[in-house]
Order: sequence, then structure tokens, then C-alpha cells
Amino acid sequence: MNNNWTVVEVLKHARHDWMNKLQLIKGNLALDRPERAKSIIDEIVLEAQQESRLSNLKLHRFASLLMTFNWEGHRFTIDYDILNENTVHSLDDAELFNWFSTFFALLNEAVEPFQDQQLSITIQLDKDSAKFFLDFRGILKSEEEVLNWLKLQKQAAIEDWSINQFTIQLSF
Repeated sequence: MNNNWTVVEVLKHARHDWMNKLQLIKGNLALDRPERAKSIIDEIVLEAQQESRLSNLKLHRFASLLMTFNWEGHRFTIDYDILNENTVHSLDDAELFNWFSTFFALLNEAVEPFQDQQLSITIQLDKDSAKFFLDFRGILKSEEEVLNWLKLQKQAAIEDWSINQFTIQLSF
């Protein structure tokens, strides 16, 4: 997240997202596709539930990073899913923020521009630990750089690596 954003700028981005979603609903209703409009509403509800779960973790910098990432000009987008609502008291907000910020910057430089690329983050929380599963689909122009960096990370275990996609597990 851009740490220099004012409250007004954050609200501007949030309003823009909501207006886009409302336009999708309105457009599908105008085209007499109420089922698609209901589906979009269901997606919005699920997204809001995930944002609520993320906010409730009390990891403010990390949550801000994930919730605002797609508002900035990156070469890939992210989505996230929190599987349960346990709070792990041992999680360090600064450590998570720094690790993911560094990884996002590295990945942003490693992917081909102007392609459809997605990083999905699944967060599994237990009482005493947190696991993060990162699943990337896209085109990597410097695959080796990302792979080498991940191999140096004590938290990361590479579960699957193939051309233009990878899955890693992080333990914090």
C-alpha cells in the first residue's frame, strides 16, 4: 500500500471499486440476466467476508497491503482467502508485511508486462501457527530469479514449480 495515501484517496479507490461492481450488476439486470447479477452479488459478499476476516487478524500493515494491492499499477493481481478465523498471536505484522512486500516487488519485476497474471493467497490459521499457500499463474520472464530468492527464504517450501506457474507454502 502506498503509505502516503490520505483517507480521501483510500476512499476514492474503494468508491471506484464499488461503482464498478454496481455497474456490473446494473448492466446484467438491464440485459435481463438476473442470475448473473445475483452471482456478482454473491461474489461481492464473499469478498467482503474475506476482507472482514483479514481485518480481524489485527495485522494492520499486512491487511492494508493485501486489500489495496490491486489498486496500484502492478503486472499481476492478487486474491486472498482466509480459511478460518483463528487468531495467531505469534504473527508479526511487520515481518509479514516486509516478506510479502519484498516478494510482490520481486514477482512484479519477474513477470511479463501486459499479461493476465494472478497470485492467489490462501491463509490457513491454527491456534499456534499460520500457513500461507501462494499459487501463481502467469508468464515469468525471470523465473530463476524468483526461484533462487524463494530457496533462500526459511519460511518458504516450494511445493510445485513448472513453466509459468508455481505453488509455495510459507510457515510463519
